[in-house]
Amino acid sequence: MSAEGLQDSADDPGVRLLAAAVRDLDPRELLLVHSGPLPGLRPGATRLILDVRERSSDATCIPASRGVPATLAEPRFSAAVVWPRAHLGKDFTESCLALGALALRPGGRLYCAVRKNKGGPSLAKVMTALCGDVEVLERDLGYFLYMSEKPAAFDVAAARAYLTVEYEIADPLLGPAPLLAVPGVFCRKHLDDGTRALLLELERQDVLGDRWPKQVLDLGAGVGPLGLWAARRWPDARVLAVESNLLAVELIAENAARLGCAARFSVLASDGLPGTGPQRGQLDLALVNPPTHAEPEAFARLIEPLRTWLRPGAPAWFVVNRTAMLGQVLTRSGAEISTHDVPGFVVVRASWPQR
Repeated sequence: MSAEGLQDSADDPGVRLLAAAVRDLDPRELLLVHSGPLPGLRPGATRLILDVRERSSDATCIPASRGVPATLAEPRFSAAVVWPRAHLGKDFTESCLALGALALRPGGRLYCAVRKNKGGPSLAKVMTALCGDVEVLERDLGYFLYMSEKPAAFDVAAARAYLTVEYEIADPLLGPAPLLAVPGVFCRKHLDDGTRALLLELERQDVLGDRWPKQVLDLGAGVGPLGLWAARRWPDARVLAVESNLLAVELIAENAARLGCAARFSVLASDGLPGTGPQRGQLDLALVNPPTHAEPEAFARLIEPLRTWLRPGAPAWFVVNRTAMLGQVLTRSGAEISTHDVPGFVVVRASWPQR
């Protein structure tokens, strides 16, 4: 799955309903709220993007940020589209509906297509709370196309309340200050099990012996738990966090500041490691909780650059449910690997003796 499911969404009945509803609009009047591209639309719409992989040349792309992006501060669209991304949670869809409503001119239309048995009535209630009413325009294979018109007496404060939802991830492994998370990021309410398993194994292991790392990589960092753990364990280490989710990128920086290590933290918004960079060949340690849903090709693209970013012999630590795909990619790249079984996961240590 690429770009959090958006590349494979064209055959979704809800996407088809949304595309048909707005296909004839002037695209300059259309806002796609984290919905991805819709089939058949003319270029020129405005699209909120959550991930760097969603950037495209056929739309004006606005990166996700907490609250209302500055470029959407003035309501100016005649239609806004929301396609719920179920894996990101209902709270994220609610924030998308609120953003869409805020960006509309009075009389503008807010559209959302969702399965009736997958939260449709609940989202219809949110649209009613925002705009005062909701109408079912179409049905297709269990999906409902909902539409609300923005009233002149729109409650801006009530809509903005959906954009202030925050979570704190408190865990002894993460130190005294909880990490901040918001709707739209991976595992926003607690430390995910894979990260916890890796951290417990790293705490048990003598990771690098007496040689403390100077440069640490957190690849696919989320809101930063692995990199922030490393920054706390090795107070002189500098950490590079690489993450493609733009909300998470914003939160990593804030969480580093919360833990007092912002000066030693740099964050790169990227789909994996780039070909070049000042720390290429200089990293002493990599910590990776790779996406379990990735296709083999995408998984290989994520892992294979590690050997050129790490110093010869420097280790990369991974946590996975199954080792087959990871083992194949690492072996093909010339890595020496060892595995450690932990409850529910396998922790893999890899190193490349030479380039």
